[in-house]
Amino acid sequence: MATFFSPSCLIIGDEGPSQDLNVGVVVAEILDGRFVPWEKSLEWESYIDLYCLGLMKRGHKCIKYVPSLAVSATQTYHHKFGHLVKRIPVYNRWLLAPRSLLRIRAFSLGYTTIFRQALGPAFTVNMMREAKKDGLHVLHYSSYYTSFFIPAFLAAWRLPMVTQYTGGMLPTNTLRRLFWKLSILPSLKASRAVLLGDYYSEIRSLISDLGVSRAKQEFFNAPVIDSNVFHEFDKRAAQENLGFNPKKKNILCVTYIPPKSRRSELLAKNPYLMLDIIERAVRTGGDEIELHVAGWGVGLDEFRGYVRDDGMTNRVHIFGHVEHTQLPVYYSASDLLFVPYRLETLNEGSATVEAFACGRPVAAFKRNSTDQAEQLGGFLVETDPQLGARTLLDRLRKPGYLEGKGREGLALAGQFTLDFAGKRLEEIYAKAVEG
Repeated sequence: MATFFSPSCLIIGDEGPSQDLNVGVVVAEILDGRFVPWEKSLEWESYIDLYCLGLMKRGHKCIKYVPSLAVSATQTYHHKFGHLVKRIPVYNRWLLAPRSLLRIRAFSLGYTTIFRQALGPAFTVNMMREAKKDGLHVLHYSSYYTSFFIPAFLAAWRLPMVTQYTGGMLPTNTLRRLFWKLSILPSLKASRAVLLGDYYSEIRSLISDLGVSRAKQEFFNAPVIDSNVFHEFDKRAAQENLGFNPKKKNILCVTYIPPKSRRSELLAKNPYLMLDIIERAVRTGGDEIELHVAGWGVGLDEFRGYVRDDGMTNRVHIFGHVEHTQLPVYYSASDLLFVPYRLETLNEGSATVEAFACGRPVAAFKRNSTDQAEQLGGFLVETDPQLGARTLLDRLRKPGYLEGKGREGLALAGQFTLDFAGKRLEEIYAKAVEG
């Protein structure tokens, strides 16, 4: 049977006394079936699942809600981390979302629909029925650029709510910008706190475009790592295990690979641009460089062709999808992680903080030309391939530079641990409950 899930909500009920919080909590996250099929989601380590793990360590019971087109009654499962996962139907007899408008469309790794906005009210009614049975007290809604901003707004009539803003800057297209503002604003206005990392553009957008005061914004880093999994292994042993040449400068890229057609999108992952920069660096004398790609996606075959057309086949090793718990070995075998994404600072993305936890520096593209190249834990390169290649080569060849940046990253990794996230969330929830 075809399955679909889009957002998920996590309930955390108190099992015993805690230093900071004696309430239950609900956390909601958008999960898109195009990327994570339902049958694999109970093994998946999403940010929300890791938040559950961090909060359970502090004595809380966790439940995650997942909207589904494939069920007519709520079904309950157990995630491998120990928290419950509930699949909640998105249709009901009171608020009918017409199936004729919500045709399921198949993707290579799951399913999605059109007009997902129509699912919001019906799903919320079903979700709140479960929330009442489960005795939750706070809704933590993790928002992305999707249609599921409606449930958070409706649920806030009954529950204190915090919204984790991870949607980035608003689109530049006028109509799309208006649509997203109308979708986002109800949730943000209804929230008692808006959670956000140290992202200058997003902070500015929240204040100037969406009218969310700085006082309402609470600092919280979205990426989370389990230090028991992500830590440094012996570099030489890791290189021997994976076949990395210790005499080379080994650059690792852990990424989703989109089709080439998305290269022009400003904030899309762009491994093609990364390859252009590395190819220029090799051509201008960087004979010591080798690239290792642990990546998968609908553009994988196109990327292989791009590598071949660039004449980089002997220098680029593509591993495809790598089991998440095996990634620390890849980080440890590398000299540098390259995140093919435009960043203002090196504080975004799972791969970034995972590399930091393994003591490896990180490089990414500059989002704006005025962004500083030097960053804690690594550096940013220009998006012009020639300039980017020059910056990359300079850092690779500077004695002791990468090792020093790796130590900086390792120090930063402490802000992204399960323990740090669990404690910070408790502090935010306590303020939300107090109103």
